[in-house]
Amino acid sequence: MHRSYLIAVDMGVSFVKVGLYDTNANLVQTVTEKVPGNYPEPGVFIQKADDYLELVLASIKKCIESSGVPASSVEGIGFSAAMGGALGIDKDFNIAADWSIVSDSRFNTHVLGMLEKRRDMLLKHSGTNFPVYGAKILWWKNDFPQLHKKVCKYIFLCSYIAGKLANIKPEDAFIDRSHLQWTALADLGSTSFSEQLCESFGIEKRLLPRIVNSFDIIGKLDKNMAELCSLREGIPLIAGAGDKPAGTVGAGLNSDGLLIDESASFAALSLCVERFVPDLRSHTLENLVSPIEGLYLPSIFINGSGVTHQWFIETFCQQEQDMAYKKSLNVYKIMDDAASKINPGSDKLLAIGLLGGRGYPFDPDIRGMWLNHDWSYSKAHFWRSLLESFAYEYASALNKMRDNYPGIGFDEIRVIGGAARSDLWNQIKCDVTGIPYVSIDRDDLTMLGDIILAGHGVGIYGDLKRASGSFFKKVKRYEPDDINHKYYQKMVGLYEGVFDKVRDIYRNIKNIPYYNRKKI
Repeated sequence: MHRSYLIAVDMGVSFVKVGLYDTNANLVQTVTEKVPGNYPEPGVFIQKADDYLELVLASIKKCIESSGVPASSVEGIGFSAAMGGALGIDKDFNIAADWSIVSDSRFNTHVLGMLEKRRDMLLKHSGTNFPVYGAKILWWKNDFPQLHKKVCKYIFLCSYIAGKLANIKPEDAFIDRSHLQWTALADLGSTSFSEQLCESFGIEKRLLPRIVNSFDIIGKLDKNMAELCSLREGIPLIAGAGDKPAGTVGAGLNSDGLLIDESASFAALSLCVERFVPDLRSHTLENLVSPIEGLYLPSIFINGSGVTHQWFIETFCQQEQDMAYKKSLNVYKIMDDAASKINPGSDKLLAIGLLGGRGYPFDPDIRGMWLNHDWSYSKAHFWRSLLESFAYEYASALNKMRDNYPGIGFDEIRVIGGAARSDLWNQIKCDVTGIPYVSIDRDDLTMLGDIILAGHGVGIYGDLKRASGSFFKKVKRYEPDDINHKYYQKMVGLYEGVFDKVRDIYRNIKNIPYYNRKKI
């Protein structure tokens, strides 16, 4: 009997993951490869989209050949990728302006310029407080005009990889609906690019791609590409979605009031709603379009939360890393065990863990800080306070969600991503927010979302909403401790009030040039 399979390709900031699934959503084989990227100087981050392409092809090939599954049985390929960036292709669908994400902050002046000029209009039409794609276009147009002249279309990473595999023409370049909010040039209500926004910022609509559904077939696997990845020519390729929206499909966010916490390199807290309401009061909530038609995902993102955790471990925890290596333990679990012995609130040690700036509300000059420490505090205090700081960000965002969507009850928060394995952090976030946390029996929910969208696109799954909630089980529930929650509410209030008090200090530090002995 012929069995059918689907392939998921998920491209994060630092990795490429490829998963081979059967049509019951069982993961048969997976391959993960690290993506190169470097920080040559503060505020500059360099990556290459063709590095991703090479890794995707090699990973698919390795996944298929190691699985023993015949290539002829693959019925479709779905994609997801990091969303906060842009790239430009030329008339031959080759890179003209290479993939650039928010970590490359040289474009921030254009973000601020767009917000100063049309903040409320951006929110009303595109649902964004942080214009990335549009600001990247303005950055290339103004700072790299010769490069900008070569660009035929500006697209996202997900669109580039799928487009290259299908060998589509530049005029067929696309973005899916889940990326629209990131463009800062779209009208979410009409699912189109806004003439008003494009004209306001001087961006030509001819540079913008066509808009498709996340489950649409955008082409078929090209013969040359098929040979490179050991697949058959002609496999349908699905447009795919941003990594965060794909994860919400995998985790079953398919009705009003459901919440998801993606604890990953760039954490996100998202609410599922059936209507688009711009957050004009606090300018905090982003309004992503769900890959499931008729649904929206008001969200916040934390710029590099998982990256910050990794930085702390690598910078301050050599002893714990050595112990983990010798005893075959997880270094994060070692630090969690130590931090679990510290009182909630970290004995009044307050951290700002936003080492890459605050995204929502957009506050790019904010950096890291610990407040109120003295000689009595241990490494465990600093680790716990860092975990708590991101929970305070979530609590603040939930307050905005309640204001913007009155009447919606929050019964639980489903937690996914690598850090969902941390019992301590799940309990901290549960206590801080006062909402039960629920972990799920699988940690591949973004790739699961990819294959659900792919399966729907090729006709394997008929009902997308039903499929999105069918392939996981809830395995653990964390209940908030009322006493801890009451105490944490005080800490959240302090945390929310810090930013207005320290913003000018951060800006003054930013304006001091880096040390250069020859220029002093």
